[in-house]
Amino acid sequence: ASLVDGVTKLTHLPNLLRGDQPEEKLTQTKELTAHRKVREEEISEALRKTFLAMSDDIRVVLVKLADRLHTMRTLSYHSEEMQKRISQETLDIFAPLANRLGIWQIKWELQDLAFRYVAPKEYKEIAEKLANRRADREQQVQEIIKRLREELQAEGITARMTGRPKHIYSIYKKMSRKEMPFEMLMDFRWVRLIVDDVAACYKALGVVHMKWRPI
Repeated sequence: ASLVDGVTKLTHLPNLLRGDQPEEKLTQTKELTAHRKVREEEISEALRKTFLAMSDDIRVVLVKLADRLHTMRTLSYHSEEMQKRISQETLDIFAPLANRLGIWQIKWELQDLAFRYVAPKEYKEIAEKLANRRADREQQVQEIIKRLREELQAEGITARMTGRPKHIYSIYKKMSRKEMPFEMLMDFRWVRLIVDDVAACYKALGVVHMKWRPI
């Protein structure tokens, strides 16, 4: 009952990102855009802090994130206006909140689902250029890790390895940040190696360079 009560309180938080707040009279477009950006960032941060502060039990936030994820997975049944509003709110508040809590799986799924409705054209272009499903790309990463582990073991190197494919929204953000077209991006998949010391680090790098061509 206390978890339901906590989730209900979060649900009824005032929605400050609707854009219905009084705007200061700013004459120049650049000033207005900058003003809105700073304001939205401040509001998003305040709301994220409020979510965490209101939750005496962290499970309340986890339930709310799961609830939002379910909403995003079934968003196609809502009107286009509601799809965009909920998706923008997800990008502004809920995905950063999942990131703050270190729940990467929920973070990237929320971002991709929201991006699909906020910018459908850009989403479709990137999805088509990736050419294969995320599950296939995840399988490719696991195959790379398996091969790399075998190569390192043959050289007596012990390493902890993690990896994943980049998700669609993170690819879009990188394209925007670096002002690069999709075709110039190289790192659609990544693998991280952690070894015991500096010597093993350079030795592992040597193995990687022998098996894969450096770019």
